Amino acid sequence: MVVGAGIAGTALAAAMAGSRHEVVVLEQAPDPSPVGAGVVLTPNAVRPLRRLGLGPALERVAVAVAARDVLRYDDDLLLGSTPQDGVHAQRHGAPNLALLRADLHAALLAAAGPGAVRGGHYVTDLLESSDGVSVRCADGRSVHGDVAIGADGANSLIRSLVNTDRYRPARRVLYRGLAPAERAPALLREPRVRVWSGSDRYIAAYPVAAGRRVAFTATVPAGARDPGSWTARGRVADLLSAFQGWSATARELFSAAEWVGMWGVHDHGPVPVWSRGRVALLGDAAHPTLPFFAQPANQAVEDAVALAAHLRGATSLEAGAALERYALRRRERTERLRKVNEEILAAVRAGGDHSPEAWTRMAAEAENAHGDWIYGHDPEDEGPGGADGARR
Repeated sequence: MVVGAGIAGTALAAAMAGSRHEVVVLEQAPDPSPVGAGVVLTPNAVRPLRRLGLGPALERVAVAVAARDVLRYDDDLLLGSTPQDGVHAQRHGAPNLALLRADLHAALLAAAGPGAVRGGHYVTDLLESSDGVSVRCADGRSVHGDVAIGADGANSLIRSLVNTDRYRPARRVLYRGLAPAERAPALLREPRVRVWSGSDRYIAAYPVAAGRRVAFTATVPAGARDPGSWTARGRVADLLSAFQGWSATARELFSAAEWVGMWGVHDHGPVPVWSRGRVALLGDAAHPTLPFFAQPANQAVEDAVALAAHLRGATSLEAGAALERYALRRRERTERLRKVNEEILAAVRAGGDHSPEAWTRMAAEAENAHGDWIYGHDPEDEGPGGADGARR
């Protein structure tokens, strides 16, 4: 059983499709649909998704990213560019793909197979026994399985059941939005990720939906207002206020938005317990990830592929040990990524040197230092028969 039908949960169902095990994904929403606008898949996720047969589906709806450009926050002056195609794609065996989360989700659902996701199941508790796990739903129903996987996001209920987990107020606010390409600035219709960064806020924009739309992400410090009470137009007005004096291109994109969503970014430290008996965590439930290197969704795909590698050959009696091995190996990688992200975040905040040029230099140095082990990794290698497993 998988609790949560987001990217992580549906990726696990897709990775387990065709195995001898039945996978059931329990989702509280009656009609599961992804939250958010765009996502950039990097080679460490694109390669395993292609192996699962998703390559043609993704390429029909994605935009292959040619480069990531850093622009000065106020006038769009190009400060630096990191190629993402050509040598970069050859080096890592796949391109970077920008696409709608809805399109990625649809491809994963199709790969998981009909009936894999059951909507309208609001899980409230779980009970583990020697021969399996039962999850209880708000309407009184129970579902029983050999293992339960918590893929229920950064505010995971399953994580709180296996950890002493305290709520932490959001320190930053994340906006995601979409605009029709014909209404977006021409600069942003090109197959490139454009980034603007200031001392405490950040914007990224890129084309999605085979070039028909432009997605954007913007982060600002958390304020006092309740995000759930804001209308879409109110969010656009707030974005324009928060980025007063910034790029006219970015502000024009905000004004053209047909949809804007808003979330709090919570500051979770390392999760102490990833697996307990027949229960394990996946994706943001295990390791909320900062957006550097575009890794939150990509690490969720890695988790799913690695976990599937451990579970495919396991029997019910071996399931607990398989979850423990998965947790041990994934924790090593995600903890390394977390430390790198925290170092970057600390560098951004430190010393008052928040100039666009300094940020660009730091981003280039981080890409050179860490790009190979992030983008070149294969999560299949973490499984029992993979290179990492054999080495251990």
